Amino acid sequence: MNKQLSILSAALLAISVSAAAQAAAFTAGDLVIYRVGTGTGSLTSAATAVYLDEYTTAGTLVQSVAMPTSVSGSNHMLTASGTATSEGELTLSTDGKYLVLTGYDAATGTAGIASTTSASVKRTVGVVNVATGVADTSTVLNTFSTNNIRTAVSTNGTDLWVAGANTGVVYTTVGNGGTMTTVSSTITNNRQLEIFGGQLYSSTGSGTAAHIEKVGTGLPTTNQAMTGLTGIPGSGSQYSFFMADLNNNVAGMDTLYVADDTSGTAGGIIKYSLVGGTWVANGQISTGSDAYRGLTGEVVNGQVELFATGLGGSGASGGGKLVTITDTSGWDATINGTATTLVSLGTTNNEAFRGVVYLPNTVAPVPEADSIALMALGMGLVGFLARRRKV
Repeated sequence: MNKQLSILSAALLAISVSAAAQAAAFTAGDLVIYRVGTGTGSLTSAATAVYLDEYTTAGTLVQSVAMPTSVSGSNHMLTASGTATSEGELTLSTDGKYLVLTGYDAATGTAGIASTTSASVKRTVGVVNVATGVADTSTVLNTFSTNNIRTAVSTNGTDLWVAGANTGVVYTTVGNGGTMTTVSSTITNNRQLEIFGGQLYSSTGSGTAAHIEKVGTGLPTTNQAMTGLTGIPGSGSQYSFFMADLNNNVAGMDTLYVADDTSGTAGGIIKYSLVGGTWVANGQISTGSDAYRGLTGEVVNGQVELFATGLGGSGASGGGKLVTITDTSGWDATINGTATTLVSLGTTNNEAFRGVVYLPNTVAPVPEADSIALMALGMGLVGFLARRRKV
């Protein structure tokens, strides 16, 4: 019996270790990029496979995690348009434990995916466990009909705020059967949602007074108005943005970086500082025709290291580029540094980068439930046999 107990214990331990080894955990301090395309076949407006590519901050590819392209249990498909550059704005939950992304519950190859009705093709929200790489795509919504779903944010991997090209901002929870609440319809055409300092924000390219907006107060779950940030222009083509607290004498977030995909010298990475309640422009780093839409960052010793993704379309404007910019200037000073290319997909690889997220070193692991259950089962069986041996 002792030999049987040892064999069973070893086998169960091997199974548990194997389950953990197969899980594609992401590494704190790395970057994750939303990518569309398999590398074969031209990118079109049809539904295309989505991957989360993990890179080191030096630009070395670590792994690619595929989103589901078929239904499995409660998980739905999560695909994206191969050419809709406004899609794929990846975010990280504020507790640092989950990556949040959006797409369509449609098989790859579904024509004109962004123009489908949400009654025929539901819009999918994916929540990916950082510690395991396991995706939950059980959340599908009947909204953003005949246009793009673009972005979603969460505080804890359960609550979700979602936005796209119409409808406004909606609130829901993971796997809730499609139930949702519109929390703001002041602006219906939104691009990126983010949470900074406990406040929900949105970017937009619509004709509003300011293209970066506060969505209600705090984290709204009922219908509230959007209000533009004072000093942010109502022109340009803003997508992702990153906020930082660089001045201890200014309450809350006081520095803002925005990715603007306007071609030429008008676009690029634009910096603002909060001075006396107004956001004041502090220059920009132009990115020419690279059209940067994804942006993330980290603050190290008062310096801001930014990571941005550009291109992301098809044909000559397609492919993808990941760059880094270190701004050492601080609060209310002109942005400095230059864009250094870390990764370039080229324009003929039939792949495209969209959003990007930095995984801070404070990321806390969340064990996968199946692995925990398996280990608990194993421990229970080992204990049972041990008790039998004593009888």
